[in-house]
Amino acid sequence: MPEKSANKNFFFSGNYLCLDFVDTQLVVEGRPLDLLGDFAELVSWLLQGRVIAEARAAEIRKNWDGKREAEATFAQAREFRAGLRRMVERLKAGKAAPRSVIAQINELLRHQSGYPELKRVRGGFEKRLQSDFQEPVQLLWPVAESACDLLCYADLSLIKKCENEACVLVFYDTTRNHSRRWCSMSACGNRMKVAAHYRRLRKTDV
Repeated sequence: MPEKSANKNFFFSGNYLCLDFVDTQLVVEGRPLDLLGDFAELVSWLLQGRVIAEARAAEIRKNWDGKREAEATFAQAREFRAGLRRMVERLKAGKAAPRSVIAQINELLRHQSGYPELKRVRGGFEKRLQSDFQEPVQLLWPVAESACDLLCYADLSLIKKCENEACVLVFYDTTRNHSRRWCSMSACGNRMKVAAHYRRLRKTDV
């Protein structure tokens, strides 16, 4: 599995925010691990995914953390993530996205609040979301928008799962030859290469 992102165990190697959201569930030493334990961690994930800024994250926590509507949003987030995982599994198998997940996406898109803004960054430009969140559920619409973009514009055959059988992370392959095999070369890629190397050594020793 990939290296930890700064200050938290969130991974952003999917190339689509919705796939990164699916990747908040992983397997560590054969056991499932959910990186989203509460609403505050959902906010932290959005912060590290550069969906919201630090000041906005602090404001969101102050206004909503521990409140009933935040807990309801967190439950909805988990339900949406489960739907996205089902969708990804079907898309990887060449099947259509479930209608129930399409309905989830459309429901969350109705809560859109904000606008994209062009920001100059080192080496070019980047699109940043400027949002004025009025209710917690609006935090999920950027994920829904990403899922919408994936279905509308992506080559769905390039949605892949890491080839390490012990890893469940998924990604959209943007490599030139579409030859990406691992969630991260620095983690699963190297681990599997080392394992293959030792298997070859054992064969030559026989």
